[in-house]
Amino acid sequence: MIKLRLDDSICELEPSGNIKIEEAINSAISTIPPTRVITRVNVNGARYQWTEKNSILQESTKSSHDIEILTADKAIWSATGYDIALSSIERVQRSIIRSAELFRELDNLNGNRLLVQCIEGLERFIEAITITKRAVGLDFSKINVDGITLSQIESNLQQILNSVFNLQEKEDYQELADTIEYELLTNLVTWTQALKQLRTQQNSNT
Repeated sequence: MIKLRLDDSICELEPSGNIKIEEAINSAISTIPPTRVITRVNVNGARYQWTEKNSILQESTKSSHDIEILTADKAIWSATGYDIALSSIERVQRSIIRSAELFRELDNLNGNRLLVQCIEGLERFIEAITITKRAVGLDFSKINVDGITLSQIESNLQQILNSVFNLQEKEDYQELADTIEYELLTNLVTWTQALKQLRTQQNSNT
């Protein structure tokens, strides 16, 4: 049994056959009008990431599951998505620099507190750029910035964040400061450059 919420609509489904949760999600997504863009998919309260492997998505729909699909107006995100993403990343950059400074000053408590806020801001940025990507119909593998595709920049960001989490867990704060300053901040600067470039191209086409 599946309890499916699509924006404000709720229904209960009893799928025929032994289909997987991922198949049920894709089936529900196929009914969304082309004027809407998906902003979030939650499975049993946890966010569903297309880029990550998740064992629960391979589970049968014979057991009970809650699926929530949220959408927004595609035209609005197409028009404002770059600005939203840029605003998110610019706010994070200022705090990222300060968190690295705090770790170098051995003020690890406040450094960690600020870093948590930075990670939350980065999650908002990633969400914004993902929605914009869908709304505009961008193919990151075909967009280059200084010889690097946006797909690679996106992958690098995730790898850097994984390193940040590992160093934070190990309490290796000096190495963490280096990673933030020389890897994470560099990646965000590249994102800023790419988004401004895309926004300029969009404005010139309107």
